[in-house]
This record gives sequence, structure tokens and C-alpha cells, in this order.
Amino acid sequence: MSVDDTLLETEIRDLILRLLRLDDTPPSALARGHVPQWDSLKHMEIIFALEDRYRVQFDEAEFAHLDTPARIAAAVKKQLAT
Repeated sequence: MSVDDTLLETEIRDLILRLLRLDDTPPSALARGHVPQWDSLKHMEIIFALEDRYRVQFDEAEFAHLDTPARIAAAVKKQLAT
């Protein structure tokens, strides 16, 4: 993982923590299935915030797979590369 990848993942992690109103969660524990606050409504809020922040647009089929900062960072990076 490059420095830019790490920075992107950190920015995304911070955005998720802010939207979920969490102070800090270990990176390994920050996943949709492990954080009770990350319900379906918050998931959509996170998706929309990411789309606004990075000027990308995810396909609905991708939503379920965007469940960790690492997976989200990979999807954002892929969108930005096109």
C-alpha cells in the first residue's frame, strides 16, 4: 500500500468515524458488520458523503461491498483512475 493509499484510507476512516459519531475504533474493527451504529441508513449517508467528498458515483450493486475503509478506498481509487 502506497502513502497515498494509506492517506486515502485514513481520510475515509475519519469520515466514517465522524458520521457514526465514534471517537476512535481500531481499524480492524471498523466494518459495517461490527459497528452497531453503521446501520442501513448510516451506510447510505456514508456513501453519499463519499460521493460528495471525492466526486465519484458508486453503482447500487457496489453498495453492499463498501463495508470497510479499505474496500471503500479501493473503490474510490478505482473511480478516480477512470
